[in-house]
Amino acid sequence: MTLDKLHKNEIVGYGTTIWPLYRIWKNKLELRKFEELKVIHGTHAEFKGTVRRDIEKQGLLCPIVIDQDNQIRNGNHRFKSIRKHADASFFYVAKSDEEVNFFSRLNVLTWKLHPNVENIMEELWQGKMKKYSEKVPHLFTEDVRVVKPK
Repeated sequence: MTLDKLHKNEIVGYGTTIWPLYRIWKNKLELRKFEELKVIHGTHAEFKGTVRRDIEKQGLLCPIVIDQDNQIRNGNHRFKSIRKHADASFFYVAKSDEEVNFFSRLNVLTWKLHPNVENIMEELWQGKMKKYSEKVPHLFTEDVRVVKPK
């Protein structure tokens, strides 16, 4: 099997790097080598096969979520499906359990909406997603600059 839908390029010092298609929260993305990551959860063969087939069809849609200790907190099956095809990728680095939950649910929402993600910011404040968004208000204000009208 081949993962030719992956967006890859070479980055000096990192090697072959996989780029997730959607990078919604760019200021929370960090480039990490696969060898730095710690797998803390097991995988289920059937689900890993499902994830791999989806990656073969669409590429890596969303960044894997890690914590500040480089532990994979969401995306273990994706990681195990892509790790032999590159050396590094961009990851959401969560600084709290609330951020882990938010980025994990954001990835589910992004995958569900693909390829029509234009209104994703509005969707973050609807239904079940709203409770995750409300717990991380700082994510919506960090690195935001005020624009003065002309």
